[in-house]
Amino acid sequence: MNDSNQKDAKSDITAKVYGKMDAGYMSLFHDNQKIGRVVFSNQGNQYEMAEGFEFDADKIYKKNNSAQKYPKSYVQGCDEGWC
Repeated sequence: MNDSNQKDAKSDITAKVYGKMDAGYMSLFHDNQKIGRVVFSNQGNQYEMAEGFEFDADKIYKKNNSAQKYPKSYVQGCDEGWC
């Protein structure tokens, strides 16, 4: 998989998301973490998602940013001369 595919990769988590009603909106949760909210208005529902999550075509996605979590090689950033 090349770098552009890794950056754009996302997982459909719609079935694993649940909501809790609040005053005028519904908070969205995944794995007990708040990931966004749905604001109800006369103009329609507005989805406000936390960083790393996306609402698209009635589905909720978690962006897979594995490229950011791990170094590109095991010696990346090695400036001490021993690796």
